Amino acid sequence: MAEDPINQQAFAEDVAAAAAAGGADGFAGASPGPEPGHPDFKMPSPEDIWKMVQDMEGISDAEREELRESIFNPKPPSPEDFMRQYGHPGHSSREYLVFFVMLALILLVFALFGYKLYKSLTEKELKKQEKLKSKQAKKAKKSN
Repeated sequence: MAEDPINQQAFAEDVAAAAAAGGADGFAGASPGPEPGHPDFKMPSPEDIWKMVQDMEGISDAEREELRESIFNPKPPSPEDFMRQYGHPGHSSREYLVFFVMLALILLVFALFGYKLYKSLTEKELKKQEKLKSKQAKKAKKSN
């Protein structure tokens, strides 16, 4: 039922109609009693909730029975339910592998550019030294 867009749309329309019928004070027929969190708030009993479910229109008998079971015999939440609700989805080893391969490729590109830059600078320095040596050798020849 929660994943059924038609029921969700019908529910949204029912809520909007009920809010419109109640005016600025909220839902029609709602008691102006304390809201949840207020010290005088009293949680409705399972029987009260079941009466409201029985008065609901547009739900099938199977859904009604499922709601009845969850109201009167609630099952304790499992660790899987907790992780589904609050946990973050884990990453698979394949995602980690892709991440590390991409990281290695980026590092490899930087290393390659760094090596080429180093090689270029050392070659320029060697050429500069050779040029200086050749100038000194010409100067030495002239003075002889």
